[in-house]
Amino acid sequence: MKRIDEWIVPEKIYDAHHHFFSYQGLERRAKRMGYDNLEKMAEDMAERTKQKMELPDRDINLFLEKWVREMNDKNVAKSMIFPDWNDLKFVEIAMDRHPDRFIPFLMINPKEEGAFHVLEEGYSRFAAKGFKLYPPLHYYHAYDDLLQPYYEFANDHRMMITYHMGISVGSMADIRFMNPADVSPVARDYSKTNFLFAHFATGYLQELLFLMYHVDNVYAETSSSNRWMDFMAYDINLQQVFERVIKASDTNHIVFGTDTTSFPRGWRKPIYDTQLAVCNAIGLNQEIGRAHV
Repeated sequence: MKRIDEWIVPEKIYDAHHHFFSYQGLERRAKRMGYDNLEKMAEDMAERTKQKMELPDRDINLFLEKWVREMNDKNVAKSMIFPDWNDLKFVEIAMDRHPDRFIPFLMINPKEEGAFHVLEEGYSRFAAKGFKLYPPLHYYHAYDDLLQPYYEFANDHRMMITYHMGISVGSMADIRFMNPADVSPVARDYSKTNFLFAHFATGYLQELLFLMYHVDNVYAETSSSNRWMDFMAYDINLQQVFERVIKASDTNHIVFGTDTTSFPRGWRKPIYDTQLAVCNAIGLNQEIGRAHV
């Protein structure tokens, strides 16, 4: 696991949270959500997020190359692949064409048929480094028995697990499954696995800090605009979030990401700029020299 100040310097940006939603994957999502067509789902998503959404090219190869050009333009050395749920196609193409630019990762919905096979195949074929789970969206507690085979597999193969806990975009997320405290017995029992919480656990900062204090294999990931800070019962800013996470653990337990999702926005350089400024303000980047964009 790289220190945040090794991921974020302009000379070698590594992004630990980069979505690659293909046209085919979005079609499947639209069908599951009851939409008659993908275009209507894209319109609704754009309205909820206040962000235009360009539909990806139907040709996954063209879609991949567009992202590679964007990474080149923004000086992103590597991105961790967050593909469609239980889908290996994009991972297969990315690792075949640009193995030096992508870190193979999976997104797993364990409640779908064949999900565990996707994990096994992703590891055996592409040496996937880990997988993402989204309990509030797929409606399970992180300690539920259905996840035991996934945790055992991750522990046996030294994989990392990323969680989205806390609030989510839209009304489909269920608040009953949002608390990082659910991971406490899991992190304790599967000590060879690293557990990474996207977006600082998206509003559950206190619980994340407690968890990081108690076990050594829990990490905070910095991605997204972190607008969850607007909904806290107390005032807090991003620099204070960084400082409290580092105080609860150390600088080796905070990982940089952007939560990049789609065009026309492309790779989220404003997220990078803001977080780089925070790193410099609190004295990180010292080993390589203070970095400026």
